[in-house]
Amino acid sequence: MSAPSDVAATRASSYDDWAQSEFGGAGLGDTRLDDRLVKIAAAFMAAPQASIPHATGCWSEAKATYRFLDNKNVEPEVIYARHRDSILPRAKGEPVVLAIADTTMLDYTRHPETAGLGPLSDLVHHGMMFHPTLLLTPQRVPLGVIDAQTWVRDIETFGSANAKATKRDPEDKESGKWLASMEAAESLQSDLGSATKVVSVFDREGDIYDVLATARLQGRKAELLVRAKSDRRLKENEQQKKLWSHLGSLPVAATVGIEVPRKKGEKTRTAALSIRFAKVSVKPPGDRPKSEGNQPVEVYAVYAHEDSPPDGTKPVSWMLLTTVEVESADDAWTIVQWYSARWMIEILFKVLKTGCAAEERQLETAERLQRCLAIDVVVAWRILYLTMVGRDTPDLPCTVVFEDYEWKALWVFVFKDPDAAPEITPTLREMTRILGRLGGHLGRKSDGEPGVITMWRGLQRLPDIAEMWQVFDARR
Repeated sequence: MSAPSDVAATRASSYDDWAQSEFGGAGLGDTRLDDRLVKIAAAFMAAPQASIPHATGCWSEAKATYRFLDNKNVEPEVIYARHRDSILPRAKGEPVVLAIADTTMLDYTRHPETAGLGPLSDLVHHGMMFHPTLLLTPQRVPLGVIDAQTWVRDIETFGSANAKATKRDPEDKESGKWLASMEAAESLQSDLGSATKVVSVFDREGDIYDVLATARLQGRKAELLVRAKSDRRLKENEQQKKLWSHLGSLPVAATVGIEVPRKKGEKTRTAALSIRFAKVSVKPPGDRPKSEGNQPVEVYAVYAHEDSPPDGTKPVSWMLLTTVEVESADDAWTIVQWYSARWMIEILFKVLKTGCAAEERQLETAERLQRCLAIDVVVAWRILYLTMVGRDTPDLPCTVVFEDYEWKALWVFVFKDPDAAPEITPTLREMTRILGRLGGHLGRKSDGEPGVITMWRGLQRLPDIAEMWQVFDARR
């Protein structure tokens, strides 16, 4: 029987090629650090929910991982930058990519020994704030994380709302995270060129005047799509109306149906949305000084509202502001579809916290947690990618994702027949469904495609099954 270290090493070796392609030659200033990063990423991918000692398999490897995470020369920004380099070839050739940003709290309250953390939603819970930007296609295939910001709230100023704080520049406040995400999207747009349109997508928290004004600065190429939170004042030629009343007074351009993701205690349902759209000029907040940088900002507004929701159900209602031209009902519907892809970043957070157990990392300082997080979030993205790619390109051969020995091992294991593997390579959809079965997906018609957590469970079992297949196949 293999020792735990041998098993962990073999499991990790299944992901060596992926880890090398994603992180190889990261540029951490020492080739030994670069090599260690690849080794850690492969181990984390092979056992995403395991603790560091269990993922690495033995104390010497765990110790080397802890030393890596404690090394001040290991900058998370360098790790993210190397991952971003891997994103570029995946994004090239896509007509549109969506750069979806959002914030989540990483709660380490259960580990009070970790130094350097701060308050979260209250003074009882402590941890870090995390604001990644996930790049994906409009078909919801995630391509990677192009930007990631982490910070710790200051316990001394937490919850204060004095006049001085409200007058700080937006870059000095937490709202500056949206501007930083936009800069990452603009940089990506420059690298991808005009053949690909990059669109930043933000929820209501990103509805900030400075965000809208920045998106309209001369020379900017990347676009913006944000869900409105404020009922903004409009320019005089719109009769002093506000945003909601103006759009609500317009005729319905189209009625379309969208699928509303299932919530706890509810079923997945289809919502019929009435779509209205118009070009508007939103005015700056009334308390801002009338300077050159505070002029009305011209954007397109798309109002999607569910007029007749089921009894007791809150209607779907989105007021969307965008720099993308909206000249027809089809254009407006495209904007709604792009925004509806925003929930994918919520799934990323779920995979990060549940599938990769990021909040269970027990490290001595916030800096070490940030280095570990840079690896964990890329592993979370990879799990999400493997789930979604089979839905977008179901007829591709499964070998675009799985090695020959992996898909054959899965096929034989699930069908309980050593001679069951077909001569013709199965499709990606066939193999993702088989992997889903391994993770508990029942495969009934009403069940739909395997979900992210189901796929993650299957992926955890894959290396062991593939290793056993290789052993027995070599003896046949």
